[in-house]
Amino acid sequence: MKNKVVSRVFYCISILLAIYQVTQHRYLEAASALGVGLVFDPFDPQQTWKERPLWKKVCLFVHLTVVAGLFGLGVGIGDK
Repeated sequence: MKNKVVSRVFYCISILLAIYQVTQHRYLEAASALGVGLVFDPFDPQQTWKERPLWKKVCLFVHLTVVAGLFGLGVGIGDK
């Protein structure tokens, strides 16, 4: 997205939606909301991966790890 403010707002909305879904024990829906949140890059989307500082890369990797963890949790709980 070209507009950073709109991108950050959608990113925050997806994070809040995921937090709500985790509190309701809907882990697969939370994982999908967080995954969609990655589409709305909270940092400068015009900046290439190589140009990004290490802390931004770590934040995005942690976000992706949480998505994978929630997906695994949802599949594991649903596999009763």
